[in-house]
Amino acid sequence: MMKISNKLTSALLALFLIVSTAQANDEGGYDWLKQRLDATKAYTVAVFEAMPEGDYSYKPNDEQRTFAAQAYHIIYSIDYFQRALSNGGNAQWAPGDENSKTKQELIDWANTKFDEINKFILEQESDDRMTAGVISYLDHNAHHRGQIITYLRLKGIAPPQYR
Repeated sequence: MMKISNKLTSALLALFLIVSTAQANDEGGYDWLKQRLDATKAYTVAVFEAMPEGDYSYKPNDEQRTFAAQAYHIIYSIDYFQRALSNGGNAQWAPGDENSKTKQELIDWANTKFDEINKFILEQESDDRMTAGVISYLDHNAHHRGQIITYLRLKGIAPPQYR
């Protein structure tokens, strides 16, 4: 009896997951990610704001990017991921001079690029390729944001509260 009950429970759970996934796909796909996308933008921009402008040239050693270059890399990659996601994974990587923008220019650019990619993602229909791309985008952002949080800590600056 226990084996039948476990099999029935597993079958019902699988059916529920299939129906739930189908309903999510019918409803447009990525609305469930809106809160995470908004939090990623807000937290990343807060980290950019936490570093004083005079310390944007800081880097822990000669082999690492400056804080400004890390911020630039994060923002440029948002643009890159949006281009790649909208073009079947194809996009050219040509970031230019990563130390070319001021703190305020980086923050303004970040706000624009986050708004653009968030809108783009929320307009997409759910599919495996898009989901994998969105996960890669969020993972890449978190990776580099974590690096610059370390820069803040090395400068004795408490990072913003995680969101």
